[in-house]
Amino acid sequence: MSLKHGLLGFLSEQDRSGYDLEKMFRSSIGFFWSAKISQVYRDLHSMEKAGWVRSSEVIQFERPNKKVFRITDSGRAELENWLMNYNTGKDLEVRTGILMRMFFAAKRPKEETVALLEGYRVACLNARDVLGNKNKEIDSYDCDPNSVEMIYTKSTLSYGEKYYQMQIDWCTETIGKLQS
Repeated sequence: MSLKHGLLGFLSEQDRSGYDLEKMFRSSIGFFWSAKISQVYRDLHSMEKAGWVRSSEVIQFERPNKKVFRITDSGRAELENWLMNYNTGKDLEVRTGILMRMFFAAKRPKEETVALLEGYRVACLNARDVLGNKNKEIDSYDCDPNSVEMIYTKSTLSYGEKYYQMQIDWCTETIGKLQS
């Protein structure tokens, strides 16, 4: 997935500024896809050149004016194309720093690797708990829990919780092997 497709997804819901889009990434899908404000604006600029979005300036009083972006028909077509043409191979790629460190960890004392894994396990526990809290928060919303949007939202949260639980289990297992 590219950041551009995530931006198109959020813009398909409503017009937003770059700042609003970055905030949407952080608050909703930040556990599996992050976006820095500089990346958001860079991609919005190239998407505007490609004709996927159009921008307009909104005059604000007592605040700086802001640029708001709207998805175009061409952008909707691109989003639809991306949603329908799935590349399994790309989604199976795993790039994570903890695995790179583990691959070369034999060069360091075991105790340091155990400490690294214990710290990572705590970070995963915290991340899993944050997602669990978001799941509970969503349950308190006044909306249909069986709506398609809720099923998709809760499905991504469930994936995240299971992903972090898998990492917690992996850390525990690996620490056990290193300490035996």
